[in-house]
Amino acid sequence: MSERQSSRVAVLIGAAIAMAVLCRAASGEGSKFPNRPVQLIVPYAAGGAVDQTARFLQQGMEKRLGQSVLVINRPGASTTIGTLQAARAAPDGHTIVMVSLPHVSNYTLLKEMPYAQSDFIPITTVTNQWSVLVVNPSLPLKTLSDVITYVKARPGEVNYGTFGVGTSAHLAALLFESMIGARMQAVHYRGGAPTAVGVMTGEVQMAFGTALSAGGGIAGGQLRAIAVTSEKRLALFPDVPTAREQGLDYVHGSWFGILAPARTPDPIVRRLYDVIKDTMAQPEVQKPIRDAGNEVWVTSPEEFARFIADETKLWSGVLKGLSTTQQ
Repeated sequence: MSERQSSRVAVLIGAAIAMAVLCRAASGEGSKFPNRPVQLIVPYAAGGAVDQTARFLQQGMEKRLGQSVLVINRPGASTTIGTLQAARAAPDGHTIVMVSLPHVSNYTLLKEMPYAQSDFIPITTVTNQWSVLVVNPSLPLKTLSDVITYVKARPGEVNYGTFGVGTSAHLAALLFESMIGARMQAVHYRGGAPTAVGVMTGEVQMAFGTALSAGGGIAGGQLRAIAVTSEKRLALFPDVPTAREQGLDYVHGSWFGILAPARTPDPIVRRLYDVIKDTMAQPEVQKPIRDAGNEVWVTSPEEFARFIADETKLWSGVLKGLSTTQQ
């Protein structure tokens, strides 16, 4: 064997040894995880829909991981405080964060972001929360066509309620505006319950609520449900048609998903995905989620990454075309 051939063989052997070491290390990282409690950061206040979903996950994850899972509420600054804490955490799987729709819209809504999408690795989606368009029952509006005609006849005059700037209710209305080519005026409340009251009292004419925030008012006749934004009718509101049934191709919800800090090893990401997927498949977890009008929706890390890219593109287009006074 020539000296050149010997050198080449040595290089190949060295590369093979290095690859074996890396594979063993990666396998070891996955097998040792978790070796302490896992923190699930929720960048929202306790008691809301995202927090409730995290707590549905908590017990099942603990059982399957063999470690405590601590739900840590870090609300504020349009969810960026808690999300930033996760971005800065060690990439070892012991800190993950539950995000929702504002995670992608914030990149357009906010002037400055303390982190980038590249600071995270998607693990999976867990649920999709559909919206229900409700109006004050004193208005002569019975169908989605009635609402669209009403809004277009009063450009900039119709008030709608939201749970706050950049929340799911706000974004749902902005998407509706972009689809019908008409503008309304946002009135921002501090949460879903005050928003529903605002519609009931006539302070605002309508809102895109959730089953949790609007269900009581719909059942009591204080709110009139016009349409749901799901693909098919919701079990909670079987008599309320979808927007698509009424001629508007509006199918969109406020999804919830789990991210890990960038550079978290793939075996750990896969372990977390498998654990969450298995947990979300359990009837005792699915029932309260569906009872709240939400859909259980689990995707692979790769599917979630593609979905985030699509959502970021969608909301960048919707929000950049709107007046900053609405944001």
